[in-house]
Amino acid sequence: MAVSKAIAGTQIRPFRISEVDLDPECREMRVEGELDLAAAGQFRKRLDAAAMEDLEVLVCLERCDFIDSTGIAAIVLAHKLMASRGRRLLVCNPSGQVSRIFSITGLNHVGLIYASVDAALAERFGRSTGANSPDDREFAKPVTG
Repeated sequence: MAVSKAIAGTQIRPFRISEVDLDPECREMRVEGELDLAAAGQFRKRLDAAAMEDLEVLVCLERCDFIDSTGIAAIVLAHKLMASRGRRLLVCNPSGQVSRIFSITGLNHVGLIYASVDAALAERFGRSTGANSPDDREFAKPVTG
């Protein structure tokens, strides 16, 4: 059940994760709301499931309002699990607040965080971003449960 909170007149989005398979080897997870203790377990299960399916994961955080240590731990642990299986976890487009937290923790300096989806996908495919790069998201298919 999604719960909205109001803080100082600002509506906080309820926590949600949406998933789309970008190709047979990569899943995009879009996180919305607060990735905190209340949500980190659900997020970790989804990341673990993708790792067990032998997928790479692109985690998009542009609509993530906040992340705490449990959310960061879920990302770091999933990154390590996927690396041990020869796969990668790429985090992209963090919101301003989340970007500041990544900067404070030093995660923005380990090659895990990318400014945009395009930059993360370019890294995944080992190419630079540019006007002539094909749109890899053209074949995206929603994940059905």
